[in-house]
Amino acid sequence: MNSNRIRKILLSVALLASGATACTAAAAQDSGHDGHGNNGIIVENRASLGDGYVQTVYSKSSNGAPTMIGITVDDAAARSMPTLPLHDGNTCFDKDANGTVDPVSECKSGHERVLWFPKLQGLPFQWMMFNWQPGGHGPEHVFDKPHFDLHFFIQDYYARNAIRTGPCGAVLINCVDNDKALRPVPDPYNPIGFGAPGAAGRMGNHIADLSAPVLNGGPFTQAFVYGTYDAHITFWETVFATDWLKTTKPVRDCIPLKWAPQVEQSGFYPRRSCVSYRQRERDYLMTLEDFAYRTAPAGAVAPKWEQSSTVAPGAPEHHGHGTG
Repeated sequence: MNSNRIRKILLSVALLASGATACTAAAAQDSGHDGHGNNGIIVENRASLGDGYVQTVYSKSSNGAPTMIGITVDDAAARSMPTLPLHDGNTCFDKDANGTVDPVSECKSGHERVLWFPKLQGLPFQWMMFNWQPGGHGPEHVFDKPHFDLHFFIQDYYARNAIRTGPCGAVLINCVDNDKALRPVPDPYNPIGFGAPGAAGRMGNHIADLSAPVLNGGPFTQAFVYGTYDAHITFWETVFATDWLKTTKPVRDCIPLKWAPQVEQSGFYPRRSCVSYRQRERDYLMTLEDFAYRTAPAGAVAPKWEQSSTVAPGAPEHHGHGTG
């Protein structure tokens, strides 16, 4: 083969490659994708829910720091979420000691899915416990309507599993563990103006903003709660009323998140909770956003969570990240 023939072949290959690259770039621009997902949103981990799914998502800056973490619930799941039984049997206790567990009166916490986040730079949140609550829960006239609970856990997964079920607290918690859950978070790590509503097995205590509209006769749309255990902040929780989501399909609705004066662990923390219904994806996107870096004060010691080999019934082992 002569040199002119070779040059023509190489030129043709180069033109085809550049054309393919241009088409890919144009398609990405037209679709709003950047190679990871919609507008930089990356899917991390997925679990089935009804006839659809719930999945963790995130986005990050060019240096790897978080800019958003959250979940999506697709329309297929929202239309088919389980309603009976009210609970999936993960959080139960034989209160009357008759040797059997009544799934109605001796189980709580709705339907649970465990999902994961990647180890992003400076992200204190490790994993997500998503709960679909078809019957709601207490306090009465506050969170007693169907809703999603999104628990963004700072606490280690196995340490959470060591929080036992039992007959005490607001929701079936072991009495000794209930006492640990109710230990007050010391200043300056305690969020000001937060208190109640109570402790739960396999979670710990919950404290809500006592000035929030939903706790003062206002409508239940979305809300924010801190989780505590053994005098530490262990999770951040956002709550979304599903009737409100499905009837309004909010284009974008956000609430500010009230911070404690200081944090025990330096890292990036969110300032807003948001929800959007995405028409193209046909799903509800619920997120923590507007992250800012916070530095723990001098002398602060991040908690070393008590490890346990106990894994709660139905809770999966975690062996890395990825969709599946």
